Amino acid sequence: MLNDDLKLMKLIDIIHNRDLTKYLILGFSTLVLVLILQKFFLLVVLIGVSLVISYFTGTYQSKTIGIELVTFTTVLAGFAFGPTTGALIGLILITTHLTIGHFAFGPYIFWTIPFYVAVGILSGTLTGVEFTTLGIYTIIAINALSLVLTAITFPQNLGVYIPFAVTNILFNVIIFSQFGPLIYSLVK
Repeated sequence: MLNDDLKLMKLIDIIHNRDLTKYLILGFSTLVLVLILQKFFLLVVLIGVSLVISYFTGTYQSKTIGIELVTFTTVLAGFAFGPTTGALIGLILITTHLTIGHFAFGPYIFWTIPFYVAVGILSGTLTGVEFTTLGIYTIIAINALSLVLTAITFPQNLGVYIPFAVTNILFNVIIFSQFGPLIYSLVK
């Protein structure tokens, strides 16, 4: 019994040690912060990769190939973090993508930028739809509407836009179907 009392006294001394208490609180707080920010960390990584892809697209003049992560990242941001975050990420990413990718800033931006803001908002409000399905429908809708608007306003650009749209849909379908569920599960 005396041995148990000594153990209890040592435990009480350890608890009263202010340095240890500070380290335990700091350690626990750090762990909680890492767990919270982990979700945002993956989003930040996707934003970074999206910007790198945009840079290489502009640098190597490969604008007829529709490889981009703006759509995936916007849908993910809205779906996981709500419509406001989705809209802001969509607005910032598509504007940056168009700028560093050296895409033309003509009338095209009057529908492209609002499309991505709308995608962010809708992704944050249509949470009853499965993530992959929402992403695939979104990329098809964006490209279909852009195709129609390009045909109306710039029919001479259809020869460039159609290959972009086809590869963009295929690329995003692969990204959403193969990686979407895993990435979404890591940020939700």
